[in-house]
Amino acid sequence: MAVEYRGFRVTVDAKADATDTQWLCRAVMEGVDAQVETAKLPSVELAIPKLKIDVLMALSVVEQNAKQAVDEYWHAKQPEMA
Repeated sequence: MAVEYRGFRVTVDAKADATDTQWLCRAVMEGVDAQVETAKLPSVELAIPKLKIDVLMALSVVEQNAKQAVDEYWHAKQPEMA
């Protein structure tokens, strides 16, 4: 799943771990806008127990964490435009 947010493409995926007890979720943020195309943000990775949450909610949590990381970058680099 991928969404665009503040000039970044946020790509989120999830898979079960080897023991099939956790969702291993990852979000990668890539700058696609001219203002942020050279930005390098670290990926967001979470391991979420499968008994507590379904895969769609796990993806949503990771996506929100990634968007928060983009917001923090945006506010730090361009406070006048935030």
